[in-house]
Amino acid sequence: MIDLIVEIEISGLNCVVGKITGNDYNDARFSYTVDYLQMEGSRPISLSLTLQTEAFSVHATRNFFEGLLPEGFIRKCVAKEVHADTNDYLNILAVLGNECLGAIRIVDNEAAIPVTSYKLLQDAEIKALAQEGATESVQLITKSHLSLTGASGKVGLYYEPESKKWFFPEGNAPSTHIVKQSHIRLKKIVANEQLCMLTAKNLGIEIPESFIVNVGSDNKEDILFATRRYDRKFDEDSAVLNGLRVPYRLHQEDFAQALGIAAGDKYEKNGAAYLKRSMRSEERR
Repeated sequence: MIDLIVEIEISGLNCVVGKITGNDYNDARFSYTVDYLQMEGSRPISLSLTLQTEAFSVHATRNFFEGLLPEGFIRKCVAKEVHADTNDYLNILAVLGNECLGAIRIVDNEAAIPVTSYKLLQDAEIKALAQEGATESVQLITKSHLSLTGASGKVGLYYEPESKKWFFPEGNAPSTHIVKQSHIRLKKIVANEQLCMLTAKNLGIEIPESFIVNVGSDNKEDILFATRRYDRKFDEDSAVLNGLRVPYRLHQEDFAQALGIAAGDKYEKNGAAYLKRSMRSEERR
């Protein structure tokens, strides 16, 4: 049986918005709780999941929540690590959903979540993350119950700029940066990505802060790419944990989720005209 609680962080506090229930991932459906629907100022978690009392279809449920998961090879590695079928997006999300993009959390009451804290990473651990390819990142992903979309090996870490130290978020602790490994088959991909980001900035496009992390030589096995999360924000009243200020989670969704496009179809093909669809008021509601 599937019985997962869906929460969203509002001003630093976790609020239950609904549940995903069913026999398995093939018939599971999301529904909002009555309390959330009646709560003043409640808002839908997606443009594709408008506020309503009825449970959403299996199709609509999968399109949004599967969009929270890693893709491709990383997803296969995670599925193997947690002994789940690659297609069983809810079983994987039950393990990884404690820290997603945006402010959504997926809580499995039967799973044991570590105590909330920040663990200082030693230089050797960061170097291992750069060198181990998918293996090390998948282990960190499952240990932190972290779900990040995309097909590259990446983890969410906390960066303290004054000390230039990296910390591993445990339990409900939010990360501040997404740290991505070099691609084994594509040389200089980190340098290329940073060059593209800086080029966009010089053209007047607003970009998130990013930088290259070199843990040894200039070889790809010693290079990581760090990007500050735009869905995390510090305020003056931010809480302090292990001597570190804790960021707030900011809710967000990508256009595929907003339009109800399946994760397997998010990269446009066959003239699907996603850009045109995203501009239609009836699609955006």
